[in-house]
Formats: sequence, C-alpha cells, structure tokens
Amino acid sequence: MRRIIINVTTLLVAIACGMAQTTVAPSSYDLAAVIARVQAANPTLHAARQAVTTAQAKVAEARAGRRPRVQGEAGYMQLARDPSFTVSPMGTLVFGQADNPSANISLDWPIYSSRLVDGMTTASRRGVDAAWQGYTRSRQEILAEASTAYYQVLSAQRMVEVMQAQITTLKEAVRVATSLHDQGVVAKLDVLRPTSELASAQTSLTQAENGTQLALANIKRLLNLPIDTVITLTPTADMPLPTALDLPPTIQLALAQRPEVQQLQAYLAASAAQRTIARAGRKASLGLHAQYDVKRQTTYPDSGSWLVAIVVRQPIYDGGTAKAQLAAVGSQRDELLDQQEALRQGISMQVTSAVLNMQSADKSLESATLAAVTAEEAFRDAEISYKNQVVPMLDVLSAQNALTNARVQLALAQFNRQIALVQYHLALGDTLKSAMEVRESDTPAGRIKEKGK
Repeated sequence: MRRIIINVTTLLVAIACGMAQTTVAPSSYDLAAVIARVQAANPTLHAARQAVTTAQAKVAEARAGRRPRVQGEAGYMQLARDPSFTVSPMGTLVFGQADNPSANISLDWPIYSSRLVDGMTTASRRGVDAAWQGYTRSRQEILAEASTAYYQVLSAQRMVEVMQAQITTLKEAVRVATSLHDQGVVAKLDVLRPTSELASAQTSLTQAENGTQLALANIKRLLNLPIDTVITLTPTADMPLPTALDLPPTIQLALAQRPEVQQLQAYLAASAAQRTIARAGRKASLGLHAQYDVKRQTTYPDSGSWLVAIVVRQPIYDGGTAKAQLAAVGSQRDELLDQQEALRQGISMQVTSAVLNMQSADKSLESATLAAVTAEEAFRDAEISYKNQVVPMLDVLSAQNALTNARVQLALAQFNRQIALVQYHLALGDTLKSAMEVRESDTPAGRIKEKGK
C-alpha cells in the first residue's frame, strides 16, 4: 500500500512538473528573430531545400553510369531426363544431367558511351544549380512575406494604441462636458456628442483588435507556431533607405543577381546537355563483360569457369527516337529563351515599381509626420478653448477626429515605408539582412562596381 502511495505521489509530481514546463512565458520576436525562426522552422522553406537534396541525388545517379556493376546470379533447372542425342555410328550420347544448379558472378563496365554519361552528369549538375536558385528565391519570398507580416502586426498594434488613446481622450471630453452641463454652462447636446463619438471609437477599437489577432495568426503560420502560442513582437529600428537610387543600375543589378535569372541559365545549360544525350543515342558504345561461374549448368560445354568479352553496340535504327528527342530539346530551348526575355521584362517592371513605391512611401511619411504634429497642436488649442468656453464641443470633436486620423495615417506611413523597403530588397533579389545597415557597397552602383572587380 505504501509503495502504491509513493508511486501515485511521484506521478502527480511528474504531471505537475510537466504542466509547469509547458507553461512557457510569451516569446518575444524582433525582425531579426522572425527571420531566424522562419529560416529554421518554415515547412515551405524546408520543402524547397529538399528539392535541392533530390537534385543532388540525381547527380550521384548519373555519375554511377561510369562505374562497373557487379552482380551475382543463382538458379536451378530440373530437366525431365538427362539431355542426350543419338548419332548412328556412336549410339546415344549424354551431354549433361537432369539436375542443373547454377551460380555466377558477373561484371559489366561501360568503357565508352559516346558522351552519354557526360551529358547525363552535366544535366543533373545543372539541375542542382536550378534547384538551388529556386530554393534561394523561395527563401527570399518567404522571408519577405514574414517581414511584411511582422510590420503588419506592429501596424495593427499601433492602430489599437491610437484607438485606445482616442477613447481615453473622449472619456475625458465626456467628463468635462458633463461637469460643465451640471454647472449649467453648456447644453445637453455637448454631452451627447462626445458620448456618441466614444461609442463609435469603442467599435473601431474592437475592429482594430480583431485585425491585430488576424495579423498575429498569419505570422504564427509563417513561424510554424501553434495558433494558441503567445508571442510578442518588439519594434526594430527603422532600416535606412538606400541612397542614390538610380533606376538603370538598380535594374542592372537585379538582372545580375535575381535567382530566377540564374535558374533559367541553369535550365539552358541543362538543355544543351540534353542535346548531347540525344545525340549519343545514335552513336556506338563500348563495354567490358566478365563472368566467373561458381557452378555451371551441366548442359553447357566445358569451356572453363570464367570468360571476358568486349562488347560494341551500334544503334542502326531506333524508330526515330533520337531525332524526336533532338527536336524536343530544340523546342524546349526556344521556350526557355522566350521565358528568359519575359522574366527580364518582368524584373525591370518589378524593380521600377519597388523603387517608385519606396520613394513615395518616404515622402508620405514626411507628410504624415507633419500632419500629425499639426493635428496635435490643433487639438490642444481646441481643448483649451472649449474649457474656456471659447469654442463649442463640436470643434473639439472635429479636432479629435482629425488627430486620430493623422495618427492612423502616420502609423500606416511608418510601416508602409518599411514594407516598401522589404519589397525593394525582394525585387532586387536580396535577402533582408538583420544588420539593418546600408553600406556604401550596398547601393546598386557600388555593388555593380564590386561585381566587376
């Protein structure tokens, strides 16, 4: 009985410890932590990385075509009777037994394949290059999506703060108006107006809080976290905009480093290797065959236990297979060239749009900052004037609405600017750095100069 009590107590303690361990404090993420977590845990990124591993395995498979292959074979054949034939002068001659076990080890070594193996190896290596560039672009897109989601959460949280501040101000307006009304200084309408505005602001707060929860759910998805995980996002210092954004060198840099461009170049190189493979199908191949019989069938002539042979194979007629393959390769190459030109045009448009959006976002931030400062001064003046009975409550509420709108626009401008910078890096073919610094060599002109060294 005592042992049972001890075991139950131990079990309860273990359960309590486990519950204590699962109660984790809210995790805090800044932008660098978001990027690090996405790179480590995002399943889409892992799937893209597996495509590279698969392509690498195909290289090993292609290279194996040069190596010798050794195999063993064993069998058993039972005949109805001992094999024999009859020769008139000599009678019946028996040349084996009905019981025929056999076993051998053979080696096949492709000595020359008219560059078939070379073509397959080259094509598979270019496949690795293409898969890696595809992974690189997937990584850039997912990190850009995560960075955008990060700023969207911060923007939504800022909206909540703005609405909470408005509610606090409106509550104070209701209190002041009620006090003045009780003193017989203002009419009942001055109390009803801020009360109505307060109810509307509380509805807007609920909508902002819902928006925050949706934004948090989206970033948890990207971070591969359970939906009920409690996380907090901490603001990161604003990243400086690149200076001297000349559009032609920026487009030139994007065309030089975008992974999709390099991926298409790898596909074109693989297409050339496929042409080599198709041509090899028409040419001769040379191989070595060796075999050692551990146990020969009794029906075979006694020629020893081993043999070596040189085998030459020359296709004479393949039904048009090689010709069709060459035509398919040529058509594929033309298709890739068309895709390459379309990609160049698309990248040029993306970079142009990203640069213009970033410049527009920077100007919008300047305007929104000035508008917010002006709205705060106007609201303070209206509030003081109302308390001194110089202006009606309607002027105070108008100033309050203008201030709230200015704060909302400022918050949107601040985070839209950062999102525009994220999209600029994505269009350029960069991965957003956690260092948050732009050096001289990070500008398009400087980086093109470095690539030319």
